[in-house]
Amino acid sequence: MDFSIYEFLYFSFTMIIIIHIWLGARNLYNKDFSGMKIRNLHYSDIQTGDIILTAYSGPESVYHHGVMSMKFVHASLCSREGSHVYVYELANYFGEKVGFLKIPFSEWIKYNKNCLMLINKLSIKDDSPKKRKELAMKFNKYRDLHRMDKDFSFMDYIGRYLVPTTRYRDFDNTRTDYACYELVLNILKECDVIETMKATEQYYTDDLINMERIKLNEEFEYTDNYLVDISSLLFISD
Repeated sequence: MDFSIYEFLYFSFTMIIIIHIWLGARNLYNKDFSGMKIRNLHYSDIQTGDIILTAYSGPESVYHHGVMSMKFVHASLCSREGSHVYVYELANYFGEKVGFLKIPFSEWIKYNKNCLMLINKLSIKDDSPKKRKELAMKFNKYRDLHRMDKDFSFMDYIGRYLVPTTRYRDFDNTRTDYACYELVLNILKECDVIETMKATEQYYTDDLINMERIKLNEEFEYTDNYLVDISSLLFISD
């Protein structure tokens, strides 16, 4: 039987999609987290600049876990203001909270308490409450300048990644094709934690685990990360 070029392309595309879904389904249940430390995390341990990466087990994660072979899907950035901890992220929580968010950690944990979570701790040379406060103020000012309530578009995201750029650029709040980890990188770059980096689409969520591909300013380090036992945090979301 003869096939036209269009039928061949359609068949090939369908087979690629099936294989990707199969790989993704396997990775959803076979992600390798061996070698990663596991510790308890208490509310008082979370400091400004800490990064939280989360992994999900639902079908919406097939692309990330299967096609991209990533351990973690979502990235958030923490900030402590006095006795309160806030989370900065690009997210959509059931259509009620959408876009570039700053939400209390006690609310954030309600949405994410069933996820596998890794925290990457920011170390600062000659650390002090003053330095953390100044950094928290920078994060807050950055969000005030870049607020958005647009939802992330997966198709726009894929379109941009087909022709990736190489030169770094700041966050553009008029667009819908930025991934969550890109916003975290943009904040850290514009708030002088990161010294130099390529375009954000040159990285993946897992690159935020150790920041090995990104040059930080000499005052900062991300050298301590661990999987989180969040049982000690659940009381704040009850």
